[in-house]
Order: sequence, then C-alpha cells, then structure tokens
Amino acid sequence: MTIVLCGCKEDAKAPDYDNFRADMTLQTVEQINNGQTEQAIKTLKEFRQKAPEDPFPIAASRIEEIRLDAEKANKLLRVGNVNELGLLLQMIETEGNASPEILAFRAAPPALEALAKYCARMPWERSSDITDGLELLRPHSNILKSSSAFNAFMAFQQSKFETMKHDEQLNDIHDLLNRLDRATIGGDAKSVQAAIDALKNKYPHNAFFSCQSFKSSADIAALNINLEGIPHGREALEIAAAIRWDELPPSARRGIAEFVSQTPRTFCGAWLAAMTGGRAASVDFFNRLKESSPLLQPNRKIIASLLKLNAAPPVKDDWSRRSPCPGAPEIIAQILSVGLHNTTNNKQKENE
Repeated sequence: MTIVLCGCKEDAKAPDYDNFRADMTLQTVEQINNGQTEQAIKTLKEFRQKAPEDPFPIAASRIEEIRLDAEKANKLLRVGNVNELGLLLQMIETEGNASPEILAFRAAPPALEALAKYCARMPWERSSDITDGLELLRPHSNILKSSSAFNAFMAFQQSKFETMKHDEQLNDIHDLLNRLDRATIGGDAKSVQAAIDALKNKYPHNAFFSCQSFKSSADIAALNINLEGIPHGREALEIAAAIRWDELPPSARRGIAEFVSQTPRTFCGAWLAAMTGGRAASVDFFNRLKESSPLLQPNRKIIASLLKLNAAPPVKDDWSRRSPCPGAPEIIAQILSVGLHNTTNNKQKENE
C-alpha cells in the first residue's frame, strides 16, 4: 500500500517515449528492405550522431557498407570491368574496410582472365582442345561455379565436348578399319595383323572382334542383324569375312554372298562380291581399286583368286599380254578385258 501511495502522487510523471530511435530504426529497416543501401547508410549516420550510445546504427552501418562495396564489385563484374574491380578492391583494403565478403572478390579478376583466355580459343577444332582449355579454369572453379550463367555455359561446353569426342571416335574407328581393309586386299599377313593389333589396342570391344565366330549362313545373318545400328558394323563384318574366307565352310560362304550381293561398303566386301558374283562383280571390284586414293594394288593372293575364278581365252591384240614382266596395272587391265570379252560373248549368244 505504501508503494502504491508513493507512486500515485499528483506530481509523479511518466518519462517521455523516445520516438526518434523508433522512427530511425523503422526508416532504416524499410530502406534496407527496399534495396536503398546508400540511403540507409545516410540514415544510420544521422542515427549514430544523435544516439552514439545505441549499438544498432553502428552494427547496421558496417553491414550496409559491406553490402554497398559488394554491389559496386558485382556491377563491375557484370560488365567485365576487371581493371576497375581490382582498383576498387585495392582502395577498400587500403582504407581498412576489407571484409571476408569483399576479400572473396579478389579471386574474381584472375578467374575472369582465365575465362577470357578459354573463350578466345573458341571455336574448338578437337575435343582435346576443350580439355586443355578446362585446365585454365580448374584453379578458379570455386568462384566461377558460384555463377549460374557460368554453370549454364559449362553445361553447354560439356555437351559439345561429348559430341566432338563421339564423332572423333567414329572417325578414328573408320580410319583403323580402312587401314585393315586396305591391308587385307593389298598387304601381307604381317600388315593385316598389325592393323588388327592397332584396332584392338584402342577399341578392344569393336564390332570387328565380335565377327570372329561364324560357321554357317545362319550365323552370318544373325551377325548382320546384330550389327544394325552399330557404327561401321557392316564394314567390320565384311572385313572379318574376307580375312577368314579361305577357312570358311560352303554354308558360311553362301551367307556372305547374300549380304554382299548389295552394294559393298569396303574393298573386302567388293572382293567377296567378286568371289561370289561372277565376272561383272570382278570388274566392279577392280574399278573400285582404280578409283582408290591412294591407289590400292591387290596382293598376289587376291589377284590369283580372281584370275582362277575368271579364267577365259586371251583377247586378240591384248597389249597387256605383250608386256615381258606384267605388273598389277597390266593384270588389272587383263581382268577388265576378260570381263568385257565375256560380256560381249554373252550378248552375241543372246542375240543368236
């Protein structure tokens, strides 16, 4: 009761409410929320002058000053002005206002320089060029990956790399199979084995190595179906069949004859077509050799197989038979003349 009576004297007066601090706090928070960083710093400066004992404007001012410096740095980053960004960071550090947030920007200029060098190398000629370029960016990956635009750019680069790598592998496989194809027609056993080893060292699971086991026409047909959609699968089957031709049973040879009866894709396929398709196919085979670049000359085994298959009477006034030591061109000309000779005789028989 004594306390109540003492507190209810007529001259007792409640202290005035400090509207200034409340108003300044609300005004500052509103400006911060609206992104008015510079205006908020001015308000907080006034707040500190009139209420130096209040800790809020001191702490808030420091946060907003860091935010303002970060906004300036980000603006320079967006336009790629690396030089001015470096000067800004140097000035902030000299004034003693550096913060962890600002110091993080020090990694940006060298990262952007590395990115500029990466882009200067474009467009890429080979996938290995992209790999080498990525080595420039690797030391700066942490800061670069903080950018969503950079991540989208790198996703595109990765897709381009995979496409180029796939195309290069297909071209490489084509070149290795072409080497094996030419070796089978024009080389000896050692060159064929060397070409097989080169293919196996780089692509041990290539379709060529799945074409090593077939004994019948059914096996050939199954392989032909299984290789559909596999890049250069048909070429691999033609070459494998040509290499194994001498050891194949009649059933397998009949199966090969069926799948090379259409347009063959390799020199080996053209030779198989000649072995199973008669003189016209032999002429087509040697025409293909004549058009090859560099010129492919068949080995003795190939020539002997076709001479035996296309044996025919000599053609009158054939210049190639007058050569004392005929080489591959003379032999090819002789086989072509045999084909023409037989074609003419067939037409005469039809007319008769």
